[in-house]
Amino acid sequence: MSVGMRVGDIATGRSGDKGDILDLTLVSETTEHYKLLLEQLSPQVVKELVSPLLKTEVIRYELEGLNAMKFVFPTALPGGVYASMHAGLHWQKAAIWLLLDHELSASKLGAPLDESN
Repeated sequence: MSVGMRVGDIATGRSGDKGDILDLTLVSETTEHYKLLLEQLSPQVVKELVSPLLKTEVIRYELEGLNAMKFVFPTALPGGVYASMHAGLHWQKAAIWLLLDHELSASKLGAPLDESN
């Protein structure tokens, strides 16, 4: 069952870089939302959302106590943000917005999400 809820409806996000590494961070508002994001945003799903053209792995770090997760793309920006053939700072903004705009499904939860928490 699709609930028409985007990642950005239940989490905030930021993007950053360090050298040739791109990182995307999501922080959800509740533990329930965090668990939904963990369930539906595997490293493979995020890689396919952000760019199937990247020749890099995606590593997901989970920060349960903060209801946060970080996706790290090593070597996504070859040569760093200013030397990369990718769009640099614009690429980072596009990447986080692609992730925040991704539509979620509550089908595995068995009930609609309670957005009042």
